[in-house]
Parts: sequence; C-alpha cells; structure tokens
Amino acid sequence: MIRVKDLSIELSGKPILHNIDFSLEDGENLIILGRSGSGKTVLSKTLMGFYPPSSGSVMIDDWDVYASMDSKAAAPKKQFAIVFQNSALLDSLSVFQNVALPLYTRREKDSAKLRQKVENALSEVGLLDAMEKYPSELSGGMRKRVGIARALVYGPDYIVFDEPISGLDPITADEVLFYINHIISGKTATAITITHEVRNLERVGDVVLFLESGKALFYGALEELFAQSHPLIQKFLGSK
Repeated sequence: MIRVKDLSIELSGKPILHNIDFSLEDGENLIILGRSGSGKTVLSKTLMGFYPPSSGSVMIDDWDVYASMDSKAAAPKKQFAIVFQNSALLDSLSVFQNVALPLYTRREKDSAKLRQKVENALSEVGLLDAMEKYPSELSGGMRKRVGIARALVYGPDYIVFDEPISGLDPITADEVLFYINHIISGKTATAITITHEVRNLERVGDVVLFLESGKALFYGALEELFAQSHPLIQKFLGSK
C-alpha cells in the first residue's frame, strides 16, 4: 500500500507539486494522468525515493520512505522498477545482458539463477528467442518489451511505466499494452502508469490521479473520471 499525505515538492526553488494526497491500496493499479509538465514524472520519482518532499510524507506500507533515508540500515519494504519511455537499452549489450543488468548491480553471483531469472522475464514478454540479439536488431515494440523484461527481472513490487505507448503506431501500442495488461492481470507487480493518453486506460489501471500544474484535480476510480464536471478534465478527455 502507498499512502501520500500533503506532499509538496520544490526543485531548484520552483514549486512542482502542491499538497498531493492519495492512497493506493494493495491490488489497485494507478494511472497518473495529465498534460506534459503537470508533475507526473516528478511524483513517480518521489514515490521511488529520488526527490525528498518539501513537506508531507510518502509511506510504503508502514515504512516512511523519507524519514528513514539517512539511516543506512533502513531498507525499503517494497521495490520499484521503471520502464523508460525510450526503453533506455544499451546498444553494446545483448538483450540477455540488458535484462540482466539489474541483477549484476545487485551482485547476483549464481550464474544459473541469473540466467533463469532473465529467461523467465523474457518469457513474460514473449522474447525468449531474442535474448542473443542486440537492440539494433529489434523493432521499437520489441525494445519496449525488453525494457519491461528488465524491470521484471528482480521481482519488484511496483513497476512504473513512463508513457508506455507514446510515439508507437496503433499495432505496436496494442502489443505493448497486451504485455502490460498480462503483468497486471497476473498480479506480477502493481503498475503505476504515467501517461497523457486517454485511450486504453482500462488496460493499464483502475484508479486515476489527474494532475494539472502540480495539483490533484481528481483521484478515484477510472470509471468515475469520465463523469467529472471539471472543465479542464472534460476538455482533456474530449480532445483525444
């Protein structure tokens, strides 16, 4: 469970987020929706421990993320992984090596276990037969799926999908959404999806936080979003 209370963020003296409140229950999957520059990415990185709040708190279960930051003995009770918009693969490494990177950084020394984890992650996204290829040999959709496999490989509790279908053609977008939905429906991890798209929202989450200029205009069930009377939300939804 994630609980965010009265969260405000300033970066380089500029206010970014203002008094954000929400709770993400176990079993729910979150969509952070809004225009570019609304604070979506900053919020997700704050959940992951990158940006200490100016005020407020972030709780993961009973663990206060930022109250414990200066204690080296404190370990997070939940793990996050992120799938970047551009996949962020290293061209000089094979698919296998790209997916294995998080295990290398966590000092996994058992080569058999490492290989099994990589194979399992690639199987989840239908790319087991591509693990010896290099990113230059892959389509854009396949590169995105390798990014998803890399996020899955160490078994995180939460996966952040940053604009997962931005810039993809409809067929490739549908392919990527299929695997995201597969992760969600299989309860492999809780999904937190950052997007400005309103198409196919039901495939990536069930609760929505709508941000505008760093403020929460709406938080609630996906089906309630389209009934909101706020003119900016209506305009946003109607423009897509």
